[in-house]
Amino acid sequence: MQRDFSLEKYKQIILVFANKGFKSLSLFEALESIDLYSREKIFLIRHDIDTKYDLPIALKMAQFEAERGIIATYYFRTVPETLNLGIIRQIANLGHEIGYHYEVMAFEKGNENNAIARFKNDLELLRSVYPVKTICQHGGAMGIYNTTSLKGLFKIARDYFFGSLKIEYYVSIDLWRKYKFEDFGLIGDAYLSLDFKQIKYFSDTGQRWDGHETRILDKIDEGENAFITTRTSNELINLIESGKVPRINLLVHPANWNDNIFNWLKWGLLQKLRNLLKRIYKSKNKL
Repeated sequence: MQRDFSLEKYKQIILVFANKGFKSLSLFEALESIDLYSREKIFLIRHDIDTKYDLPIALKMAQFEAERGIIATYYFRTVPETLNLGIIRQIANLGHEIGYHYEVMAFEKGNENNAIARFKNDLELLRSVYPVKTICQHGGAMGIYNTTSLKGLFKIARDYFFGSLKIEYYVSIDLWRKYKFEDFGLIGDAYLSLDFKQIKYFSDTGQRWDGHETRILDKIDEGENAFITTRTSNELINLIESGKVPRINLLVHPANWNDNIFNWLKWGLLQKLRNLLKRIYKSKNKL
């Protein structure tokens, strides 16, 4: 029996899409399509590259997808640990779309003028290796706290216990209340430019497909689609096979999908602790 949230299980999901006749679209292709919401059996895969742990698995995913004729969109943060231009080029050369995973309001602590200047510079940097046309906000809902290590999660728990937990985060999509991303030669944002009432959204955040209880910034209006839920990858596979949902958008964080048993156990523990702390934080702050 395959472990859930292993690379092999991810490959199984991809093969089910392919075997059931679903056509993959990059976000760019989806937004360029004039009949997106009348089409059936289409799926979008969005990969958020948030940490250094995502990079090697992202490359394996990109290679497997390309071998199966699947096109995905990979969103890269421009922080040193993820801005690996060599891997970006390799993924782009496999035929995938590269996008900008921006967090400029967080970097500039809500200063819109500084944030838009940083956005422009970072976009130009990514465009030195790929003609970026779509963007996606990076959440970073726990602020400056590191949620990818036990040490970082312990610090969150300690500060919470002693009443010194202070999380500041700034929503980068708020930037578009003042500015227009179209002015930068972009055609869309992964959160702002899709109608999630007509294309079902699933996120693997926290290593579960029904993580709405722990997501803080990843909030969308799904309408009736909100009642379609799955928790495990097997449940997701069953839903795909049923044909009941004709349009699906998956958010996949590569670091969530480890084949190595040690890494799988370690990352799984981190996600459980992270989910617990986020649930407590949301409850306390009534988010």
